[in-house]
Amino acid sequence: MSETPTSSPLGSDADGEALRPDRSRAHHAATVALLVLLVEITGLTYTMVTPALPLIAATFRTPHVAWTITAVTLVGAVAFALCGKLGDLFGKKKVALVCAGLFAAGSVVSALADSFAVLIAGRALQGVGPAVLTLTYGLVRDVLPRSLIPVALGFLGTGMGASAIFGPVLSGVLVEGFGFRGIFWFQVLYVVVIGALVLLLVPESSLRSRAHLDWVGALLLGAGTLALLAALSGVEAAGWSSPGVLGGIALGVALLAAWFRHERRTAEPLVDFALLRQRRVALTLVASFWVQFTLVSASMLVPLLVMTPAGTGYGFSASPLEVAVFMAASGVAGMIAGPISGAVARWRGPRLTLIVGGASLATGSAVLAVLPGAELSALPGAELWVLVGHFIIGIGIGTCTASLPNLITVSVPAGAQGISGGMLNLLGSLGSSLGSQLAVVLLLVPAATYAGDRVIYGQSGFVLAFSACAGAGALALVSAIAMGPVGPRR
Repeated sequence: MSETPTSSPLGSDADGEALRPDRSRAHHAATVALLVLLVEITGLTYTMVTPALPLIAATFRTPHVAWTITAVTLVGAVAFALCGKLGDLFGKKKVALVCAGLFAAGSVVSALADSFAVLIAGRALQGVGPAVLTLTYGLVRDVLPRSLIPVALGFLGTGMGASAIFGPVLSGVLVEGFGFRGIFWFQVLYVVVIGALVLLLVPESSLRSRAHLDWVGALLLGAGTLALLAALSGVEAAGWSSPGVLGGIALGVALLAAWFRHERRTAEPLVDFALLRQRRVALTLVASFWVQFTLVSASMLVPLLVMTPAGTGYGFSASPLEVAVFMAASGVAGMIAGPISGAVARWRGPRLTLIVGGASLATGSAVLAVLPGAELSALPGAELWVLVGHFIIGIGIGTCTASLPNLITVSVPAGAQGISGGMLNLLGSLGSSLGSQLAVVLLLVPAATYAGDRVIYGQSGFVLAFSACAGAGALALVSAIAMGPVGPRR
């Protein structure tokens, strides 16, 4: 098998495409398989940790476990925007491996954490890892033959769905055997092995560009969002009128206003506000925000609900492994709905599938909002109703995840695909950050109590939090309806 060296750039052809190395079909297959495994970092960042949230809350005696998710999504929002451009400058494979290395370092910090603050610091470092998703898509385009690119991208998408099924199950096994720290040690081992194989076997992209990195915009956006979310998390302890909460809100608004002004003036912004004048683009980004809001909030709330002691009247005292069954229901639904949604989008257009997805998110969340208020553990087949509600949410997640990129693709010209895709990820990450924090704020409306070292969230808190998810799903549905007719992708 003859191989073109990958240590130096190969350049581009007359059309600006990467000069692809001459590899065998077996090597191309290995490249796709390894990139699929590398992209699993994105899914495992969430799907392995959410089933362990009750145990983390008990270990550190804190009701504010949402920060274990918010730290990842907040850093991820900035990393998605910056790492894609770093890949264009220095090489997509190289930057993806750096992101994976930072994820592994964050896993070590999280595994060794002796306080909740250290755990959050580790999770924030892990937040760089999901940026491999953007880099991997570009790497596939640059190093594989053109005929294999659609197939490879399909496998990457399928791999992401698989983590929603196997991640919670693996998490349950590790938590029951080794505690929540076992999850992070597994992630270290996973990244070291897969990263080494990618380093040795996957070729580097030959394309380089002179991209401008908007560090100022990234810092203003991250700091402004962090200030707002930190203020939101302090509401339960200090109240809305406290100086700390009001000061945090004021600081966040001021920083975000400065970010908005900066983005309007810089040559290569994180967000191109000119694109937002197009109604379809703006509403697609709004829908992405609310879809991710629901996805992350529901994935946090379901484990907290089913692991609540049965004596409360609305919990099941589920073990970590039993939690995995509830979580996997959403993953199975997503893997079924995603490909079907893609096929329907080609036939009737992606707006229709986004409408179905938004309706599913709202319906599944509404089912879960009603159940805790009905003395859940006393209902016949109550566990089945929770599974049904989360399965319906999974249908919405799979359908919306397939619809949103298609809507961006058919809505913007080829030259704006890169920045519009980054905006889609950015708004989704911000929606995830707000959803994870607001869910816990609503859970704490009735003050949390402790049973030994376990945090017990109030019954009405679950009703409020799942109702917020239903509202977010409804807003995604309204966004899809309001954007008007969208034809099928040709």
